[in-house]
Amino acid sequence: MEGIAAQAGVGKQTLYRSWPSVHAILFDALVAESADADESFDGASVVEVLQATIDEITTEPRGTLLRTLAAAIQVDEAVAREFRTRLFEPQREQIIRFLAASGYANPRQAAESLLAPIFYRWFLRLPPFTRDELHEHVEAVRRGERAS
Repeated sequence: MEGIAAQAGVGKQTLYRSWPSVHAILFDALVAESADADESFDGASVVEVLQATIDEITTEPRGTLLRTLAAAIQVDEAVAREFRTRLFEPQREQIIRFLAASGYANPRQAAESLLAPIFYRWFLRLPPFTRDELHEHVEAVRRGERAS
């Protein structure tokens, strides 16, 4: 809170009047940033949407803010619940709607299959997919869906 207050040029008490914790400030900042972003996927390919997701979670300062929340999620159910409801679920639902419009038979399952390796790599600080790997990943999920 001290660092945030110093950056904002206000006292900590001013921040605590509006936000009960650092996590609450982070949520509001991330949610506001997400709302400001143009979230239209019109004309985009699945690869482009997933690349935008990778860029979103790896670009600073957002990447660091998300890592801070990811650490808190492990030990605080209230933070986890707020993360799911305010940040993750709205974005996931948007991707599910996009996949449904893109012809996926089971867009909810496809979203899980497409997103899980992206977040696995991010969480373990592994290199993100290259563009070619991302294309291969999308095609593998598509083949798996056709095989079901």
